[in-house]
Amino acid sequence: MSRVDSLEVLRCPACGGEVRDESSEFVCASCSRTYPVIGGIPRFLDTLPDDVRQVQRVFDFEHRRFQDSWHTRFEPRLVDAFLAECQLPADFFKGKTALDVGCGSGRWSYALAELGADVTGCDLTSGGLEMAHQELGDRSDARFLQADIFALPFKDQSFDFVMSWGVLHHTPDTRAAFGRVARLVKPGGTLFVMVYEAMNPVRLFFTEMLRWYMRRLPDERRYEFCRHLVIRNPYVAAALGHLVMVSYHDPSHPEIDEETLQFGLFDAYSPRFNFTHSRSEVRRWFREEGFESPVVLDLPGSVRARGVATTSLSAAAA
Repeated sequence: MSRVDSLEVLRCPACGGEVRDESSEFVCASCSRTYPVIGGIPRFLDTLPDDVRQVQRVFDFEHRRFQDSWHTRFEPRLVDAFLAECQLPADFFKGKTALDVGCGSGRWSYALAELGADVTGCDLTSGGLEMAHQELGDRSDARFLQADIFALPFKDQSFDFVMSWGVLHHTPDTRAAFGRVARLVKPGGTLFVMVYEAMNPVRLFFTEMLRWYMRRLPDERRYEFCRHLVIRNPYVAAALGHLVMVSYHDPSHPEIDEETLQFGLFDAYSPRFNFTHSRSEVRRWFREEGFESPVVLDLPGSVRARGVATTSLSAAAA
């Protein structure tokens, strides 16, 4: 099923009014704004600034190639991979309403549905959503829509589990994007995020220089270039890794193939926005938004954190 079934959680992203489903479009009852349904996917998207459209374009390119990477193909092993990422038991998700913000081509949406959650996935790109809809559109426990993270079409406190994996740091303001998704969690519900971890100043400087150059390449050439940043020699990878972002391909870990590493590098070198954050910074965000005992997971490579909501966003702000 591709349509959003639970209209009670949907809101007009422009004015916050209730929307009604008129088959080929959603219509706001308050401001009469319309949102078309194209290819079975509701499009709650307005005009975007140029820098955000650049982010949308590069990820659209990436998501349409999700079959290139073993790591993003829809297979049962993704369930185990997701559980390892969030470090929650499998039975935690059964019967919960879940929102996957920045779902891309839908690999974690698939995992959530397989674990028994009722999943709504949203993304900025058409490519990601079309791939997700192609794979999961016939399921009654998964649905997808297009929206901007700063104008999400949902009522506050609507979901038991909200996640945003590898997305917030690709927005103009990571902290503001975090606050936008945090308010969608029900009291007692869980928020899980992953953002890039802060790196040393030297590595950050040279990485940003290379990003400046690579963003000026056509998407296909940049994608091909990223393959050259996948290093097979551990000594070369270690030496370069102190200066610039590269990936080491370890043949002893076949579950991470070269194409997956190439995808990750394209992800980091392509978008206009690519912020990094410390663990203490992310922990503070959770506390500021009213989440108790936030947990920063002991996993390498990025900051993965989750917390349980105890108050509404307005109460936390007060």
